[in-house]
Amino acid sequence: MEKESTNNYLSLWRGRIACQYVHSNLRLDTTQVKTSVNSYVYALFEKGTALIKFDKYEITARPGDFLIFPPHIYPNVLSTSDDYEAICLIVSSSFVYDCPMSRSIFQASAFSLIHDDNPIIKLTPESAANLRQTMLYIMHHIKHVHKYTQEALHSLYGLLLSDLMAMIDEHSEKNNVNPNAFHLFIEFNKLLRIHFREHHDISFYAEQLKISSRYLSMVTKQISQLTVASFINRHLMLEACWLLKTTDHSIQRISEILHFADQASFSKFFKRLNGKNPLQYRHESERDLK
Repeated sequence: MEKESTNNYLSLWRGRIACQYVHSNLRLDTTQVKTSVNSYVYALFEKGTALIKFDKYEITARPGDFLIFPPHIYPNVLSTSDDYEAICLIVSSSFVYDCPMSRSIFQASAFSLIHDDNPIIKLTPESAANLRQTMLYIMHHIKHVHKYTQEALHSLYGLLLSDLMAMIDEHSEKNNVNPNAFHLFIEFNKLLRIHFREHHDISFYAEQLKISSRYLSMVTKQISQLTVASFINRHLMLEACWLLKTTDHSIQRISEILHFADQASFSKFFKRLNGKNPLQYRHESERDLK
């Protein structure tokens, strides 16, 4: 499939999945994907280089690199070379969890949680060409809608992640995660996506999964290298940042939405993780948008 015209560079389906060409003069647009803070971002780099920041890390992406960012890990492109080009896929969590294959292919989506400081998969030229072809098919089906579009997109997305899993397994020294443990990890993430605003305690998620808090902690640490508290805090922090950036809610109102005991405890939490208090963060975000 040939590269489609970049005049209509963003292909979007029902606010749930989008595919986009990006280059040095055209930034990634996540604004049209509903709840984009709760979306997966995949990027295949084809030309040039890009310096990308996420969380506290900075990485340089080069041709043949494939990057995976899970929900609440938002990549920010700091600088690029003049010849930089990439294809990006943005997929809402709701689309992922509705995909019939999501249980068996979720491991590929969790790659950047397992490799927290460097979510890059180095591709061979053949693997890069295969993934590029699948992404172009996704873009084509988003642009040319028919009554079976949802089924087609789920199948193509499943194909993309299945190929990624094969690549990850091929380059892993060992792949010894217990399938039952990984299933629990998936279910924990699904529960967290729904309940993180109201429930900040590990015991709630353990009770929902009918396991002990200790076992949930062990499984989460084994698979992701992160604690349960890190997952909960990451969701809360990114949601707080999203609300501060995109709404005019008061700090008090945001603390209520996120079910903190009071504004003071929310502000203390935010500053501990972000380094700035909520009001400072909002003012700096407003300046960045001007």
